[in-house]
Amino acid sequence: MEYQEIDPATDTLYLIKQSLFDGEYLFTDHTNNFGKLIYDGLGRETGLAYAAGKSWKFDYDFEPFGKREILIYDDNNNLIGNATIHYGRLSDPPTLIMANGFKATFSDVAVFSHEYEWISPKLGSVMRIKSPAFSLTDTITIIRKDLQENMTLLLCFLAEHILILQNRGSRSNIY
Repeated sequence: MEYQEIDPATDTLYLIKQSLFDGEYLFTDHTNNFGKLIYDGLGRETGLAYAAGKSWKFDYDFEPFGKREILIYDDNNNLIGNATIHYGRLSDPPTLIMANGFKATFSDVAVFSHEYEWISPKLGSVMRIKSPAFSLTDTITIIRKDLQENMTLLLCFLAEHILILQNRGSRSNIY
């Protein structure tokens, strides 16, 4: 499948789970397809994200008594960043630190709202993700359009990956 570049004027994007039991998520605006997030196994710890001319791998590093990390690799298998996830929903929100210096946190907008946002200390709110319970579609609203397109895509895919890990963990009581 061929993926399109995101138009800078685009405000709203959607990440659609292809089916209830399939580990594929399509990134679209309902007109063009911008990429896909794919998982091989049921554990969904390692995700592969594909976009126009770009790909990322989200790997999982687990420490039993401390933090968990999502290691982010580019298409050349170079480590380009990591997201630290602490245990429990009442702890600090997941924090992203990229090799290029970009930092952001993935925070709940409000308790029990199923809405999240990426917040950068330098840029403020970057994007908002609405992930309704029992829905196959997440809605992404891009707030800051001055990010590089690759960073916008990466944040969208990483947000979904974090939500998948959180949902998987809440069902098995390991998150």
